[in-house]
Amino acid sequence: MAEAVPLFYGDQAETENASDFIKAFNRSMLFLNPLSTDAQKIQALANYLGTGSPAECWYDDLTATQCASWDDVVKAFNDRWPTTKSAMLTSEEYQTELLEHKMAEEDIGAIKTVGRQKVWAHVKWAEEVMELARLAKIEKGPTLIWQVKKQLPKAVKKLLDEEYMTWKEFMDDVKDLSTSKLKQEHEEIEERKRKEEEQDSRLMQKLEATKRATAADITAQLQRLTIGQVAVSRTSPQASPSTAHPNTRFALQQMPRCNMPYNPPTKEVKEIMRKGLEQVPHHPNDKEGQRKYTAQLTAWITKHGDSARVTEYTPYPLKPGTAMVCSGECFRCGTHGHGSRDCPTAEGDASRLSCNKTAWRALCNRTLGPFNRNIAYSIRLIAIDDQGNETGSL
Repeated sequence: MAEAVPLFYGDQAETENASDFIKAFNRSMLFLNPLSTDAQKIQALANYLGTGSPAECWYDDLTATQCASWDDVVKAFNDRWPTTKSAMLTSEEYQTELLEHKMAEEDIGAIKTVGRQKVWAHVKWAEEVMELARLAKIEKGPTLIWQVKKQLPKAVKKLLDEEYMTWKEFMDDVKDLSTSKLKQEHEEIEERKRKEEEQDSRLMQKLEATKRATAADITAQLQRLTIGQVAVSRTSPQASPSTAHPNTRFALQQMPRCNMPYNPPTKEVKEIMRKGLEQVPHHPNDKEGQRKYTAQLTAWITKHGDSARVTEYTPYPLKPGTAMVCSGECFRCGTHGHGSRDCPTAEGDASRLSCNKTAWRALCNRTLGPFNRNIAYSIRLIAIDDQGNETGSL
């Protein structure tokens, strides 16, 4: 069956290619009449040009010299519609495409259609990568092989050799992979990934439970540590109770002074506390610091449990963005400008620290004293009104 040659208009439409039109016309003439003369070809060409188009006007204006032979007509045609030179990428640009052409996890064991043929997705990927390697002129050496291999899904990478010297060896091994082994390896990896995610989820639930510690837990921790900031009254026992901050959502209860003997910490205890601060460093308030802080919390709960008591032997992670420990900070919110007794935060506030963080800060201060007071950056609470506006530091 003869090839259907579309009409040519010569109006620079995106769907037209002048060089392809002449080639298609020649193929059609060879099929319809292999023995056609130049005059017959020239006469037939008029029937393949759009009516009233720039191409038809060009044909009507051809001179006798330009119509002397079919080759002369083709030359005149190419002069009027010269072949557009295709853009050629450099080797470096093809190499960039090669690195960006990655095999997707979901393609493992999948079937793709190439033309009318169904092939495995990893085979199709290998053919495409091999072509890019040829275009980049690196197919005969190991250039970029290890980088591309590193980007492969784990299931594919595990079934390949450690090293390849040419792209043909590399891609042949990819195409020859056993589909059943590939699927099995992929399923095992996904199962391990699912179990790890479940374990991480359980640990995060424990972390959330720790953050939701009650006010009673905080008070109990502070009483066991005999923190003077919370338990000592500034008025005599006979004085009538009063509210420290009448405009706030809470009140502080006045308690009688407790004349309990104070046992100063020993050198051994101080050394244990210093080592504890070194073992669990206070990270900055950035993405990396938050990641390390979460890892510290996970490790602490895994080792001690979510209900363990904070002591000098169980140093607790400090929240990024809060004040430096032993810097004269409030133990309840981890900021400067007020003591724990006068902390304006209430239980449930986002700025309120958990009982473990409060206990660890209090224990550090009681044992080591405010040795960081003169070098710490001042961290202040910012009061936020109902509209979310900042009203000044506290």
